[in-house]
Amino acid sequence: MIKTSPLSGIYRNHPVKLTEGSGWQIAENFGNDERESLHLSHDSVLVDWSHIGKISLSGGDAEKAAELTFKGASKLEPLKTLSNKDIAVLRLTGNDYLILCQPGMETELLGKIDPKITTVIDQTGSQGCLVLGGPRRDEVLQRSTAVDLRRDKVVAGSVLQSSIHTVGMTLYRTKNFDIMLHPRNLSESLYDALMDVGIGIGLVPGGINTVPVSFEEGK
Repeated sequence: MIKTSPLSGIYRNHPVKLTEGSGWQIAENFGNDERESLHLSHDSVLVDWSHIGKISLSGGDAEKAAELTFKGASKLEPLKTLSNKDIAVLRLTGNDYLILCQPGMETELLGKIDPKITTVIDQTGSQGCLVLGGPRRDEVLQRSTAVDLRRDKVVAGSVLQSSIHTVGMTLYRTKNFDIMLHPRNLSESLYDALMDVGIGIGLVPGGINTVPVSFEEGK
């Protein structure tokens, strides 16, 4: 059965071109690839990555479990990350991790983890994921939260747990994107709130043609 994005209701209000991959139906674009690319270069875009794999590790020997999925993960300091193009390991606390991966890859990763040594939960279907990109994305965030997210305070490769528009989330920052993981049932309200504050500064919705899934450092 095809899985749908938590933004499927939003999709119906736009000329969205959908694509299917790894059992998910997700927005390829919101009607105009060229427009979305232009805003990514000069303003900002908001992209739905809800189909990425999301696995949480908590308690027990979470360090060992994380190391089985990504070499070096056990040495991470809290609120730091490791990544390649397919996987990102986020260390949330001393004994809690969140692993993000390419859509469909979560099954392979789950097979590497011994559930006897830590609590393993596949969060893929229960969490949404929005990605904010473009040179004016900081302005969108400044209008969305009282938390100081200046880039000299929260550098690329960092992760923090906070709230944006009262929605509790995990924010993972890369060089060019802010990746927001949050409860699936709050995806539409978060999307609407971000678009409301961002529309005046050039924020438009975009699809995975504009921002393909990649966790590679420097992206």
